[in-house]
Amino acid sequence: MWVKICGITRYEDACTARDAGADAIGIVLTRSPRKADPARIEPWIRTFGGIEKVGVFRDEDPSYIRETAAMLCLDTVQLHTAVNQGHRELASMFGIICAVSDLDEALIPEDIPCRMLLDPSTGSGRTGDWSRRDRPFILAGGLTPDNVRQAILRAQPAGVDVSSGVESSPGIKDEEKVRKFIKEAKS
Repeated sequence: MWVKICGITRYEDACTARDAGADAIGIVLTRSPRKADPARIEPWIRTFGGIEKVGVFRDEDPSYIRETAAMLCLDTVQLHTAVNQGHRELASMFGIICAVSDLDEALIPEDIPCRMLLDPSTGSGRTGDWSRRDRPFILAGGLTPDNVRQAILRAQPAGVDVSSGVESSPGIKDEEKVRKFIKEAKS
């Protein structure tokens, strides 16, 4: 099971996620209580290795996304917006994760290689629909160490993504919750 710990703002939390076996960390670079300051994280994120580094964006201009992702040496950009031509051009430089609230939406781009992230809660952290889908997807929304195994069994996702479910406060991860979440998701 692919696991992403999102909303990383601190080096020590990134190390916890990587060392506990996460496959990816998410750095929020858009409006959010978990927004990371690129200038503050750049000194460590550029050389941080052993894990996929995902930048999370909303409706920022594709040129800003490209410049910021390149400056931080990110591997992947996660888009929480309708994909336009500028976003399509990012696919030649970065992996793409397209976030949607419903996999049946017309927002799913069929013309670029991307992974789909299904977040029925649209970033609110509320539990959403854990139904199986016809296509591979990453499940997000309301996941915690206590419910991730049940969600995986019901929804059969290709991966899971958590942020608030493993926090002690917005942007600050709880080491025990991170470790338990990853263990439950991968068992």
